[in-house]
Amino acid sequence: MDVPPSLPAAPSRFIDRLRMFIRSRNMAYATEKTYVHWVLRYIRFHGRKHPQTLSASHVDAFLSHLAVHKH
Repeated sequence: MDVPPSLPAAPSRFIDRLRMFIRSRNMAYATEKTYVHWVLRYIRFHGRKHPQTLSASHVDAFLSHLAVHKH
């Protein structure tokens, strides 16, 4: 059975806050998993920098990388 992980009452980690936001919108758990997957992939692509420190050019670089190298 696919069960969502529990979250702290006041999440401080970025991914936990993302999960909390998704759950507050009553989105499906499959949607949550997909969003978290892509956000983690984006963070890892940029050397584990916090998304708050990244700009639109970083999004462009990630999307270009996906288009050119991952088809």
